[in-house]
Parts: sequence; structure tokens; C-alpha cells
Amino acid sequence: MNPDFEYTMNPELSFAGKSFCFTGKFDGYERVALERDVERRGATFTPNISNQTDYLIIGSKGLRCCSFSCCTRVVEKAIELKKCGASFQFIKEADYLDAVKD
Repeated sequence: MNPDFEYTMNPELSFAGKSFCFTGKFDGYERVALERDVERRGATFTPNISNQTDYLIIGSKGLRCCSFSCCTRVVEKAIELKKCGASFQFIKEADYLDAVKD
């Protein structure tokens, strides 16, 4: 496992004024639907990870790979940003979906 990569377990997500980025493939969800969902909840979607990102949501079809250090370019960039002090959270798709259940 990549020592610089750690998921936030049981995240308490807030949306107002927050920035979300999505990466990887999602199980049963189109990315555009997830993007619209965060915007409907008062957050901003951004296609690129940056220091201003609050949450990086990682699709479940990419989880196994990330566990063994072969992450997407977005996750690799996120790890580098975290090393430089960025404060966003890595969130699993399932944890995101659990957090937004209506």
C-alpha cells in the first residue's frame, strides 16, 4: 500500500462552499450525475485536483489498483499535493454514497 495514500474513513461531508473532484470509474453511476449531485448540494465540482479541493472522490473500480500503488494520474498528483501540505480528503465511492443517502 502507498504510505502517502490514506482514505478518510466514515467521512462527514459538508457541501456549502466546498470543492469536489472525482477520479476513476464509478460502479453504476455516471460521473456527470455525481458532479450534478454535488452542485445541487451547494458545492463546486472541479475536474482537476488542486490545493483548493476539499474532497477527492475515488471510483470503486479504481480502489484495488490504488491499494497497490498504481493510482490514476489524479491520485498521483493528489498525493504530491498532500506531501506539500494540501488538506483535502481521499474518499471512497461507497463512503461518499453512504454520506449522501437521502
